[in-house]
Amino acid sequence: MENSPSIAYKIIEFFTELSGFEAYALILGVLFVCGVGIPIPEDITLISAGILASMSQITLVGAMISGFLGVLVGDTLLFFIGAKFGRKVFKWPGFSSVFTPERIQRSEIAIQTHAKKICFSARFMPGLRAPIYLTSGILKVPFRTFIIQDGLAALLSVPVWVYLGYWFGENIDDAIELAKDINVVISSLILIGISIVVYFKLVKPRMQRKLTPPDKTNIKK
Repeated sequence: MENSPSIAYKIIEFFTELSGFEAYALILGVLFVCGVGIPIPEDITLISAGILASMSQITLVGAMISGFLGVLVGDTLLFFIGAKFGRKVFKWPGFSSVFTPERIQRSEIAIQTHAKKICFSARFMPGLRAPIYLTSGILKVPFRTFIIQDGLAALLSVPVWVYLGYWFGENIDDAIELAKDINVVISSLILIGISIVVYFKLVKPRMQRKLTPPDKTNIKK
């Protein structure tokens, strides 16, 4: 997690001043702007929702529902922006600074190769999440594929972050430290998974082709 402790504390402290409808509205709003690429830490926002639930300022179920809806609506809007406006969105003010050429290129290659897997994995890839969702729309990934994979990923990730905040309550230090560890583990697993796929899809077939002797029956005399 790239968030500095000071930023995380400020976000959590701001959330804990609210309750009820205002808290739910803020959770939805912040997660919405996270989804469209604004650099606000989504995981800390969800942890804050869990902390609010632990303080009985909102319910745990409400925290999870608002968290799920917030991330899904933001992701979906980004997808439809890409589908409607195409590559021109990369030149829009604000978008050009978030969606860098390098991120766009990496997203395109990933989506063209494994659309379903990437739409699912993107939720666990903070740096590439927004570019992948936007590029999915641009490359005309079927919306059904996108929403199912993104929804399944959100059903896994949102409860984890919310319950993390709920479990630790006001022990913010422990929650932030564990969040860092979880992000490291997730990033490591994704890198290992990508490495395995690359090996079996690209490296191993090439090695086998080099080791396999040519079929002499097809060589013209």
